[in-house]
Amino acid sequence: MAEKNRVRKIISSSAKILATVLIIAFLVERLGWESIVNTVRGANPGWLAAAVGIFFVSVIIGVVQWQLLLANRGLDLPFARSFKLYYVGMFFNNFIMGGIVGDAVKVTSIRSQDGKGKIGLAATVLDRFAGLWAMCGFAVVGSIILLNRGMLTHGRITTAVIALFAAFALFAGIMLFLMSKPLQNIFFSVTGRFPICQKFRVKEMLSEMLIEAQDYKLLASVAVLAILTQFLRISVHVLTAASLGLLTPENFQYFFIFVPIIAMLMTIPLPFGAREAFGGVLFALAGFPPEEAVIMGFLASLIGIAVSSLGGIFFVTGKIYNKG
Repeated sequence: MAEKNRVRKIISSSAKILATVLIIAFLVERLGWESIVNTVRGANPGWLAAAVGIFFVSVIIGVVQWQLLLANRGLDLPFARSFKLYYVGMFFNNFIMGGIVGDAVKVTSIRSQDGKGKIGLAATVLDRFAGLWAMCGFAVVGSIILLNRGMLTHGRITTAVIALFAAFALFAGIMLFLMSKPLQNIFFSVTGRFPICQKFRVKEMLSEMLIEAQDYKLLASVAVLAILTQFLRISVHVLTAASLGLLTPENFQYFFIFVPIIAMLMTIPLPFGAREAFGGVLFALAGFPPEEAVIMGFLASLIGIAVSSLGGIFFVTGKIYNKG
């Protein structure tokens, strides 16, 4: 069984790497290598440096948010360890080409060293959920503003916005479940009838993630931190656009719609280049130059990869797991 799992992982990783190479090769052929080099060379290094700094600040705030959720669940981690684990998680999420591998690494470390894997999982899921909720909120507000101005006329953009509103409704339903005792009782009474739910201890795991509706201090703190973190992450893309000379007073609002959509794609284990190409298509539909829009997405991703590479150093040099 272990051998089959190992072979499956090797095949999966190889497929992702191959897909990444093919996507990048297609984009290079489509855009032209000379055009890509000239665009990157023309980028303003000052704006890119500001984007790197903004991303690092967003990481610090993200660490505080995750640490706060861990403490609320009953696990007080020193800031230094929280910082290292958070960075290691970012490193794996970026270098395993998307998905939630980094989140699993953080939870596994907590389970190994502290024996509180369920608390680590609950806090990490809530942390990810808060970030997506904040991103989706930005996107919905931005979409409403543009709809009122009559600026979302392209069919594909309108479809993306509709999907965004559906995602916001889904997140609202999840939040309502996390805070509503009657809904929780109904859900657990139904799932308790299925043996598979009992086998995987669904009630036990979800109970760790429930939020007390009267815990206003936690909700307010997490909401503020999540909004600030995701605002800074969006700002990284805005500054990247500014470095390429693409930012104007007429188009900056699109970043608050499209970047959240791209962020949601990051929860799916897509090969590197797929979400950047998709983001380039969205921005191109909004009137950005197609070639520069794709390059802008890659530069923003490379900034995240560069900053999170510190997590690789922490993983190699630090004690992430106990032996065994």
